[in-house]
Amino acid sequence: MDFVKLNKERHAVKSFDGKKVPTIDIKQIISAASLAPSANNIQSWHFVIAESEEAIKKLASLAPEGNAQQILTAGAVVVLFSDTALAERSREIAKQGNEELTDDMLSYFNSILPGRYDDFDEIREENYLGINAGLVAMNLTYAIYNRGYVGNIIMGFDRSEVANEALEVDKRYKAELIFTFGSSEDKGTASYRLPQEEIIEIR
Repeated sequence: MDFVKLNKERHAVKSFDGKKVPTIDIKQIISAASLAPSANNIQSWHFVIAESEEAIKKLASLAPEGNAQQILTAGAVVVLFSDTALAERSREIAKQGNEELTDDMLSYFNSILPGRYDDFDEIREENYLGINAGLVAMNLTYAIYNRGYVGNIIMGFDRSEVANEALEVDKRYKAELIFTFGSSEDKGTASYRLPQEEIIEIR
């Protein structure tokens, strides 16, 4: 789909018809989203597909009523986590990509990046992970709509380790966002956008 057309047609939809999205579609949407850029190509995202009734109910219990209703009725629910074990993540990339990466890149992921990550303080790590999460989150949103579904991004839920416990996810991962999507007669409505003169400066 044309990118501008996709942007103009993408609007938040928070009510769904309950029809389940096939797992294969969800995986393909995530695969498309994971082509997003990331700082140092660290790809610090981790996706959890909540499919079982138990997982969905536990997740819904972590959100206020309106958001919980979306989670309970969506055709698909995906939770985006960030990997806080950055040095380990870097070495895993080197291990997984061993046959494709050059010797210089292997050294970069095995030695150089881990040393940098060890020097991150809490604020720097949080900002770093947040930016990477934002990049893949927007890609995921576009991939959902490009696939013919509608959806919404939920920020309002308990993002503490309670989310990890509810979904039985390793504590190295930090919950960031919930994506609810599926099919719906509601296509959403366009929201106000600031004019160019308010968002662009030329020097």
